[in-house]
Amino acid sequence: MSNTPTHTSSVTLEPGMVLNGKWVILELLGKGGMGEVYRAHQLNLKRDVAIKVVSREFLESISGDEDEIADSLERFHREVQVMAQINHPNVLRIYDQDSALIEKDGAQIVVAYLAMEYIPGSTTLRDTLSEEGFYPDEARMKEWLRNCFLPLLDGMEALHDLGIVHRDLKPENILLDAGEPKIADFGLARSCRLKPITRSMDVRGTPAYMSSEHFMDPKAADQRADVYALGKILYEAATGPMKANQLPFRQARLAKAETPFFRRLDRIIQDATEENRSERLASVKILSGRIRELAGTESETKAGRSPSVAAGGGMFSRSRRIWLAVAFVAMIAAGLAFFTRHAHRTPASKAPAPKSPLLASGPGEKAAVTSPGASRRGEGARVHGFDFDLMHLIPGGVLALPPDFGPEQGKSVRVAPFYMNEALITNQQYVTFLNALPDRIVVEDMVVRGEGRVWLLLGEAIKGYEPIVFRAGRFYVKNALHTACPVVRVTAYGASAYLHYYGLRLPTEEEWLFVAREQAATSQRSAAHPPPSGGEMRRMGDEMMGRTAPTQAPPLSDPELTFPVNTPVTVFKPNRFGIRAVNKNIAEWTVRTGRDEGQEYMVMGRLSHALEDGDETPSGIKRNPWEAFEEVGFRCVVSADAL
Repeated sequence: MSNTPTHTSSVTLEPGMVLNGKWVILELLGKGGMGEVYRAHQLNLKRDVAIKVVSREFLESISGDEDEIADSLERFHREVQVMAQINHPNVLRIYDQDSALIEKDGAQIVVAYLAMEYIPGSTTLRDTLSEEGFYPDEARMKEWLRNCFLPLLDGMEALHDLGIVHRDLKPENILLDAGEPKIADFGLARSCRLKPITRSMDVRGTPAYMSSEHFMDPKAADQRADVYALGKILYEAATGPMKANQLPFRQARLAKAETPFFRRLDRIIQDATEENRSERLASVKILSGRIRELAGTESETKAGRSPSVAAGGGMFSRSRRIWLAVAFVAMIAAGLAFFTRHAHRTPASKAPAPKSPLLASGPGEKAAVTSPGASRRGEGARVHGFDFDLMHLIPGGVLALPPDFGPEQGKSVRVAPFYMNEALITNQQYVTFLNALPDRIVVEDMVVRGEGRVWLLLGEAIKGYEPIVFRAGRFYVKNALHTACPVVRVTAYGASAYLHYYGLRLPTEEEWLFVAREQAATSQRSAAHPPPSGGEMRRMGDEMMGRTAPTQAPPLSDPELTFPVNTPVTVFKPNRFGIRAVNKNIAEWTVRTGRDEGQEYMVMGRLSHALEDGDETPSGIKRNPWEAFEEVGFRCVVSADAL
């Protein structure tokens, strides 16, 4: 949250206002995307506090969108509930929650607020970091670890012990009270004790500190997402602030690590920011143990302060022997875990495709997780693929084939139940796949070939938009803003290779048409009740696509049809099954089955340069599997009976 005061004419509260006869508003401290924070004085206890409210500006921006308003207020109340559970010196304390009736612009309005601990000075963990990073100064790095990072880890352990995942850790959300770190801003937190916010379009957070699974499905982010963010903060401490063009969601590592201390620190950073969360450090407790060992604080108390050594040494005091024993056991356990995980691992470049396309959502959980409210026929069930993509169950049913469907036109066919990923495969997902197979890929003249077949064409997809680049033997998304845009210029061979690697497949024509028909019905319902032009999600979509002002809705019943190919997949509205962007701004690869001549590849869906009036679903066009197009991507499915 910004700490720069803003002119009071656009804020909710003004100096001198008294809320419920108890809190006197003194000054505006700062404004963020949806909240305002004020310094106030509590009359009965004679102390200064911080008052947080949902800003008028934000509520006005989403005026008319009842779901968005309810979502924002739910997030506000969630912050209160989460913070009220914590009593820890490194977590901001909450004092009260209430609402007050105030007069504003000649009208009476109700404002919800919370009163919390006031930290004077407005300094954050960011202020403790060096612009150049602490490398190669080992002494300064250790001092920062002891005084700042370890207390932060203590507070995070307290949160995680209560089942709370913060989900928006960054230096700006760690306040400093006389040098003491205090974790704040729980607006995105999730607790196992709280009802989750269920809106699937809700993709919030700070990309530089977000893990890939957090970005793809925020509701599925667990404690390991916080570990990833902490690893990124640790990386910044060593190297300096991350640059604006630095790729998000990637594993961090030090460019230089020329001493044993920094080599060990680099190993911790890499383990904490592993892109595959199953190989990431499993908990803050483990991260804390590694840092204590590195910083030479094994004999400290859990609060992470510098040890007080008694005269005469005390080196082998009882407490130190206990800590050494704990550290020794931890090292043995870590060694065994490392050996188990790595000793027989096949190199990524030679790894076979996973036998199962699905991952369990957590230890001891089943792979298929049914969401609340799922019907008896299975609607609402969802699973996660190995690429962390969320897949929804399509219950199947009877489909009437369109008139131009070849010899089978007009027939009714039954589509068996299957799972389909929520959105098209993104640039970031495809780059991750390509980088896992360096020994199988050849790049020549902007053509990416895998196992002798054309997989992807590099270069500009549309004017000014070059999604993927190849540099120094690795693939990258050129602009971090385009990581969540659908991958295009990928051939059917390239799509099939990705899917085979993850144990998935392309949808058939019939499966795609079944979902597209439901998408058309969703679009018709949306046209009857068009969404407002404002709202935080639309502004976020504009920002991610590089637009500085909101785009005016085109004169079509479905504005999403005219979105450019570099539109993030999360901007599209999901249909009843939870699937986004079917038959929208780009077409998709599918397969035609049951033909004597073998498998055929079909391109299905609307192209932005060939829009048609009405809501008829375009028929498929047969294309060669080595062809690539600027407006064709792909998504994945798996048969329900394959689980």
